[in-house]
Amino acid sequence: MSAGKIKGYFWGVIALIILIVLAGSFYRVEEGEQALVLTFGELTKTIEKAGLYWHVPVAQSIKKQSTSEMYTLEYGYTTISEGTTTQGARYEDNYSESIMLTSDSSIIIVQAIYQVVVTDAAQFFYEVDEPFQTLQFAFETILRRNIQSVTLDYAMNNKASISESVKTDFNKMLKIYNIGIRADKVEIQNVLMPDAVDSAYQDVINAQNEKDRKTDEAEKYYYQVVPNSEAEAYKMIEDAEAYKAETIATAEGEVAQFNAIYEKYLLNPEITRMSMYIETMERILGNVGDTYIIEDGGDGTLKFLPIGGE
Repeated sequence: MSAGKIKGYFWGVIALIILIVLAGSFYRVEEGEQALVLTFGELTKTIEKAGLYWHVPVAQSIKKQSTSEMYTLEYGYTTISEGTTTQGARYEDNYSESIMLTSDSSIIIVQAIYQVVVTDAAQFFYEVDEPFQTLQFAFETILRRNIQSVTLDYAMNNKASISESVKTDFNKMLKIYNIGIRADKVEIQNVLMPDAVDSAYQDVINAQNEKDRKTDEAEKYYYQVVPNSEAEAYKMIEDAEAYKAETIATAEGEVAQFNAIYEKYLLNPEITRMSMYIETMERILGNVGDTYIIEDGGDGTLKFLPIGGE
């Protein structure tokens, strides 16, 4: 083989290598994805628009990160195996991180999940060393802060409301950290109590239920008795008012009668006295049965005079 042919083969191989390197320097950015261009290890460009791009071989490298993928993280427990059609999922509790105190100093166990997406690949890779570990610490801080601000009863019965508060506060903290992550969902799955605390809490609930039952019975009795008592009291007042009016009218009539008699008496006392005596005797004798008058005539005989009767 001549030297010319060897030289031609050599340059052909070189050209082929160059073409392969150049062809391998193209990369594609997909929808919902960010690409970081690193020049000699330093971030020089962030590409957010989907398309085909090229970078300088050797001098530049590409680092991609999905901004649409949802990451689901667990707090207070760990999923050991996913559920299947024949077997349920298996979980392991992590009490060291899930035990918390409420505002009324009650001990509870809180288990939750939260879902996040990466919004800024540059911040995600370079602002913090361990973004997901930092994420877990931030979530725990916010969750404990919210639980410590509510009572036991509120925590047990308002998981959805607490979840929304945690999500809002969590996103505020993530912005401060510049971690390039956004929380899209926070869900408190379980709010439990240790067995000893749960027993005492059930006693409190039973006592409260008994109190409510007694209160309901008392109110029912009150609304039965009070209206009847008020009606009876009203009737008694009305009867008293009627008796008062009747008594006053009778007294006024008697006073008027007395005044009329007294005026006649002043005009003719003797006749008035006799008239009153006769009227009085009529009233007395009118209520007596057969009446007899016996008089000693002075001559040894008794005079017998029947009055009234048949």
